[in-house]
Amino acid sequence: MPDCAATCLRDSLREQGQYTATDVAYICVDEPLNAAIQGCVLRTCTVIDALNAQNATQTMCGAPVRDITHVTPIITGTSGGVAIIGVAVRVLMSGADFWLDDAMCVAALIFAIPMAILEFLMSGLGFGKDIWTLTPSQIYRIVQFTWLTEIFWFVSIGCTKLGFLFLYLRVFPHQKLGKVVHVLIGLGAALNLLIFSVIVTVNCLPITYIWTSWDGLHKGKCINLNAFVWAHAIIDIVFDCIIFALPIPERIKLKMSLKKRIMIVAMFSVGGLGTVVPILRLQSLLAFANSTNATWDNCPTAYWSVLSCFVGIFCACMPVLRRCLAFTFPSCFSSSVQTSSHDNDHPDTPNARASSSKRSTARSALGSALQSFGGITKTVDTNFTVSRVEDDEQELVHVHVQSKDLFRAQS
Repeated sequence: MPDCAATCLRDSLREQGQYTATDVAYICVDEPLNAAIQGCVLRTCTVIDALNAQNATQTMCGAPVRDITHVTPIITGTSGGVAIIGVAVRVLMSGADFWLDDAMCVAALIFAIPMAILEFLMSGLGFGKDIWTLTPSQIYRIVQFTWLTEIFWFVSIGCTKLGFLFLYLRVFPHQKLGKVVHVLIGLGAALNLLIFSVIVTVNCLPITYIWTSWDGLHKGKCINLNAFVWAHAIIDIVFDCIIFALPIPERIKLKMSLKKRIMIVAMFSVGGLGTVVPILRLQSLLAFANSTNATWDNCPTAYWSVLSCFVGIFCACMPVLRRCLAFTFPSCFSSSVQTSSHDNDHPDTPNARASSSKRSTARSALGSALQSFGGITKTVDTNFTVSRVEDDEQELVHVHVQSKDLFRAQS
């Protein structure tokens, strides 16, 4: 036990007048005495000495050793593995149609992987144990790694949101929704990839003060990190709710079978997990503010943050995963083809497709009709520019018609 803490124990016992230093069983259960000793230690000892004194006291009193260092790696490995599979399938299924929404999901995963690796390293250092059981070097490293995970987390979360928004642009490119989406893309990029990321990177000056401020031996200035974390959490949830609700009116307008409506609603409901998890994460922030046992109290904040990150990435891949299931189980997940002329020509109908054989048959029938017609023939050159987006995305067909009147006398 440090000298300053031993002095506090001796003086408190003298003032109390009932026990001696050998009466360990009574000292450990006397709450007023322990409060007096703790107050003295905080006034007269350095932070490191106070932690050593706390560790000695807990050991002397036979307090149980708490350890949840395994929780964060399990959650990180499981959710991260699912997210990696989702992104891999998305990239493979995209092929030549790889676009900005796919790129944002890949970028989100690229920034999330270092965050996950750091979480494993932090757990190995003791993140998930009481702080007084760790050495100062372990604490310095854990706080430094926590700062790095926050940077990667903010960027990854921002890329995931942009992935959703770019997907909306691909699905509804000519709708009024597109204007709103463009505004949200600019706002999301500015907030998550610029403002929030910069603030968390330099939340203390000098930057080294971020992981050395806890010991009370260094000088520096920091923002109110707790206020910043809560402000970001609220803004993040509001932004997620907007992203989730934004395409609902457009989905209601789409003309499709009941089966497909149910599948799309189910798909977007799973996507709603990306909004639910950040809300659940809020309860873990309650212990974040004034914790004196950061390596224990902040462990739930860490694994909820990791979970929200990887769940968001996986949810962004849900439309493509449904397409993959359609290839694997076509009878259950594939889209039915609308054969009526109204459904196939309607601009709001997704996947309004005719098979190549049907188009060939129609073309042959048209040619036969023209040949058998004994009067004036008018041929029409029609150029089709087809932009296809698979399954849950609309097929957009732009038709450019050039007419040539050819008058021929047939004998």
